[in-house]
Amino acid sequence: MVRAVERVQPSVVSIHVLHRETVYYRDPFLQHFLGPHSSLNRLYAAERDRISGGSGVVVDPYRILTNAHVLGNLKAVRKIKIFLSEERDLEVINVEIDPLLDLAVLEVEGDPLPVAPLGDSDDILVGEWAIAIGNPFDLGLTVSIGVISALDRDFQEPQGNYHYRDMIQTDAAVNHGNSGGPLVNALGEVIGINSFIFPGGGERGYDFGSIGIGFAIPIKAARRFLDEIQTHGRVRQPWHGIVELQDLTPRLAHYLGLDHTEGALVAQIAVESPAYMTDLSRGDVILSINGEVVRSADEAWGILTQMRVSETCTIDLFRSDKRRRVEFEVEERPRAGSEWD
Repeated sequence: MVRAVERVQPSVVSIHVLHRETVYYRDPFLQHFLGPHSSLNRLYAAERDRISGGSGVVVDPYRILTNAHVLGNLKAVRKIKIFLSEERDLEVINVEIDPLLDLAVLEVEGDPLPVAPLGDSDDILVGEWAIAIGNPFDLGLTVSIGVISALDRDFQEPQGNYHYRDMIQTDAAVNHGNSGGPLVNALGEVIGINSFIFPGGGERGYDFGSIGIGFAIPIKAARRFLDEIQTHGRVRQPWHGIVELQDLTPRLAHYLGLDHTEGALVAQIAVESPAYMTDLSRGDVILSINGEVVRSADEAWGILTQMRVSETCTIDLFRSDKRRRVEFEVEERPRAGSEWD
């Protein structure tokens, strides 16, 4: 364990993000005399700075991998500071995010950084050692150790703004501030990016204490994201053209001739899109995508968000009492411009 930590820890960074946000308030003097509901005590707007933080890991001499949610809304970001364990601080000169997979890459300038070795998340086994390294609660770099608790965890419903699929579950302590930091195996190889936890009480999120159920994005998914940036210099946003999906109700399933409510009903498709050109139609019921069974609209969206430009999308569907199959190639969505200024 000590050797594994020594191999990766120099490549783990702390991230501080300075946001400018608008806050609204009422005059406390007027509120005291007029009451909280008086129309005479109007709302005032002001701006204030807020600092949030997280972790990251160096994946090439000038790039740092982290979670997109660590950065938040890039339009509100004033400054991003990176702190290395060797007490160097770095300036960020460019940011690329994948808004669907909750990943981001920060490009920095200066001397080359120590790069963490990346492992293969397809080779890990339930029960093997797992090490989480990050900056929980802004205390500084911290190590926690546990095991791989489960693999291929899918979440049908989005967590915040993101769909998480094929996640690695670990009981290594992951807390607020660990997001974006590496999950490491006993060889000192990065196998995942710590992303969120089950805090207990029936809620999920990024900002609660650990109870031993944390989740990491497999490094395999992160490699695809990094390869996209390496090859194209940016993240090409995939476009399939499916705009709206609905869950099936028993009544709707009966009307369509189905004896079950599993699947996702296509409610809207963009004209001239890849899906539209392949004869996918409004009213079709999607049963599976690329061999993965679809049980709900959220599950269908989760699968679709994992797809990359130029990949083939194969959809098995139900239409007019018959099962059909359609295929199309995912295209790039026209780019309106980068959020990073």
